Amino acid sequence: MRCSVGTAPTPRSRAVRAVSRTAEVRRSTLTTTVVVRLALDGRGRASARTGIAGFDGLLEAVASHGRFDLDVEAVTQNPDRAEPDAHRVVVTTAGAFGEAFARALGPREGVRALGEASVPVAGALVRAACDLGGRGILEYHAAPPAWQMIGDYDVSLTPEFWQAFAAEARVTLHLDRVRGEQGRQVTQATYAAAARALASGAERDPRIAPAGGARETGGAGR
Repeated sequence: MRCSVGTAPTPRSRAVRAVSRTAEVRRSTLTTTVVVRLALDGRGRASARTGIAGFDGLLEAVASHGRFDLDVEAVTQNPDRAEPDAHRVVVTTAGAFGEAFARALGPREGVRALGEASVPVAGALVRAACDLGGRGILEYHAAPPAWQMIGDYDVSLTPEFWQAFAAEARVTLHLDRVRGEQGRQVTQATYAAAARALASGAERDPRIAPAGGARETGGAGR
């Protein structure tokens, strides 16, 4: 008895072109103009010029830990004030960064969507978790026990930054201080952990086939 075995045709390889996940956003208020340029699939390169040196350092840490390429420029147009309005600059920058993140992410298909990271900085440890499913929610439980300045950056602005970011990026973000007493260390760990969690959630996953609509995760569509 002879069996005829057919030979399967050799599949043709198809080149897949990765979509560039970049965005540029400009936002203006009566006194401040902020421009944010973001590349999600970067190398951690950063340039921040907001007029608040301590804040610039935190934004550069976000780029480094998230492996984003991030360029931020804020210009204050208030002749009555020599110093920038820190609250306005921080919140406007956060909103522009969040919008740029949402634009660069695109339809949220083929990404992990859920991300988590824990970052230690000296005696501080902060845990971050995110869901990129499309709902802008911040659960912030990372306030340091004692108020502190990081140079000219007021650590009390940290929840306002991440609140504005989460709303514009349409992400659910949980930030929890596991331990830590010093405001500087807790704040640095918070920015770093958030960046790492967001990068993890935005990571492309070849096992997730793009669908007809945005992927719905545990936090979306409820």
